[in-house]
Amino acid sequence: MCQQQLVQLQENIHLFDDIDADLYAISVDSPSNHKQLKEAGAFTYSFLTDSSLEVLDHVNMKNDQISYRGVSILDKDGAYVYHEINDLWGEQIEETSAKIHEQIKELND
Repeated sequence: MCQQQLVQLQENIHLFDDIDADLYAISVDSPSNHKQLKEAGAFTYSFLTDSSLEVLDHVNMKNDQISYRGVSILDKDGAYVYHEINDLWGEQIEETSAKIHEQIKELND
């Protein structure tokens, strides 16, 4: 996981307060690596391990044996809705937030 992107999300988590959604960071990193990273950065959102790449494949973010960086959205039933591969999603957090809000609005319309 790119820690800089995760920090950007945490520092701007308020941009997502108005949507009814859970935020997760998903990667193939081990649970112990996730735990260390989460504790070191005082992150308030969840980190998930997908060592089988099953979830990453479901959300079109599987990149061989690792994950792409970017954003995926699932509906409340876990069905794939949207993804965007973007190495700079955290640095572009306001644009990322706007895209997520747009997709959530379309999903709820």
